[in-house]
Amino acid sequence: MDRKYNVLTEETLRNIVVGSTFFGGGGGGSREEGNALVDIMSAETGGRIEIPLVDIQEMKTEDGEKEIVSTMVAALGSPTATKGKTFIDEAVNAVDGMIREAENCGKSLKYIYSGEQGGGNTMLPIFAAYRKQMELLDLDGNGRAVPAMDTGLQPIHDIPTSPVVLASETGDTIVGTTEDPLDCKACEQIARYMCQAYNQGIGFAAWLMNKAQHEASSALGQISETAEVGRLFKTVDSNGILKELKDFFAKEGKKFCVLCGTGKIKKIEMDAAGGFDRGFTTIESEDDAEYKVLFQNENLVAYKNGKGVATVPGIIAIIDLDHEGSGFAMPVSNTETFEGQKVALVYVEPPRGWKDSERGYGCWDEILISAGYCTVGPEIEPEA
Repeated sequence: MDRKYNVLTEETLRNIVVGSTFFGGGGGGSREEGNALVDIMSAETGGRIEIPLVDIQEMKTEDGEKEIVSTMVAALGSPTATKGKTFIDEAVNAVDGMIREAENCGKSLKYIYSGEQGGGNTMLPIFAAYRKQMELLDLDGNGRAVPAMDTGLQPIHDIPTSPVVLASETGDTIVGTTEDPLDCKACEQIARYMCQAYNQGIGFAAWLMNKAQHEASSALGQISETAEVGRLFKTVDSNGILKELKDFFAKEGKKFCVLCGTGKIKKIEMDAAGGFDRGFTTIESEDDAEYKVLFQNENLVAYKNGKGVATVPGIIAIIDLDHEGSGFAMPVSNTETFEGQKVALVYVEPPRGWKDSERGYGCWDEILISAGYCTVGPEIEPEA
């Protein structure tokens, strides 16, 4: 990408909130949550936020005899049950727990990185880095939002999930370790039980990663890319945003498709259970085609007139074409959609790593089955 960011200002953070909502593909928390975190940082700094952003090439590898590592931190739970919650204390408590755990493993935790994209969950690690005065890496663990620990680039590339640190708002902390450090499903099960015990929302940190592991598995430069996409939404009106996005992703070498250029949300069916929001969003296009989006937190499958046209791991995003009557468009999570909303439905190719092996598709099978689909494969991808 032509433009890289070295320092994150308030304006850039606001753009990241928008861009990460787009890359979240329906999940990853709401813009309301992300902007609330920016508001806190702005108030504490008098509007002069400056958060250094570290390129992967600048990541250090050793601290004396200790290996230097990074951790992600995020919120886990039902988006509708926790909408408006910032998870500040949960995130900081989880990082504190992981600092201790890294020391126990003979490692030095110096960096924080974003584990997934989303209006709330991308800003949360940025806030944690700000609060803890730790360095933030210009990358993302997945380059999109993901619904579970076993659905991600780290498991695909055999990065150990264990240990995982789970933290409540009040400081209750649980460290989960598995006999097999790669057993991300066991870590997910532990996390989901704690999530339900603490009113459908907790903070968690996992995947202690060194520089080489990031280079092999992460979406490098994602924070900069996210900021640029957010800037487009802030500066280009709704009449031109789809073309601008198409041109931007063409330069990035990523496939971008408009599934529905203009439509209206006809119906939303949603059920919150087991820490997930699950259901369908039905969109009726201007030419009377019907699009249905199956989601479980994130948008999983898009159908046109009953036929599947796009699936994960690609990013299926819904865009509000007249956000609050402003004439500007805004990507929305599934906590921000409503019946009657004028929207577009688009698809973006996922970051590198997802398509390198069949595991990038197969890891979604259980999520798709639980949400009401069958299995996913590379053949279900929209035409350019």
